[in-house]
Amino acid sequence: MRIFYSFLIIVCSVILIILPFTDASYEFKTDLREDSFTVTTAVGADNETVQLFKPIYDDDVSTLEFISDDTDDSPIYYSYNTTTRALVVAGLAADTTRTLDVTYDISAYSSDAVNNVIDVFAIAWVILWIAFPMGALAAIWVGKIRDLLGRA
Repeated sequence: MRIFYSFLIIVCSVILIILPFTDASYEFKTDLREDSFTVTTAVGADNETVQLFKPIYDDDVSTLEFISDDTDDSPIYYSYNTTTRALVVAGLAADTTRTLDVTYDISAYSSDAVNNVIDVFAIAWVILWIAFPMGALAAIWVGKIRDLLGRA
């Protein structure tokens, strides 16, 4: 019977690990924002600075995505100033006016307390991943060892 309980604990542990709780907590804490800018580059210039309306969540520039209505553009991230929210976009065609859409993650809550509570739940989930299977299996096999010692 203990082997069945061990198997059941392993199955439950795998289910806990598969559940995307940490990703879900990130999605819960962030919103997707899209800002549109009319950008004109000068002759010989291939980058331009735009002012984002909200700060990027955790200054994570990997969430930036660009769409330009000019087919000659290949907009990419160049730099970001966290204080002024100034974003430099490179890869733009010179001497052109275009509409540039910038999509990025922002904080869904203005309160740091809400973000901290969500972070604590994510940390508790990871601890549960580790502690549940180890504790349950240890309890089963310690009981098995006690049974064996009690019979001797």
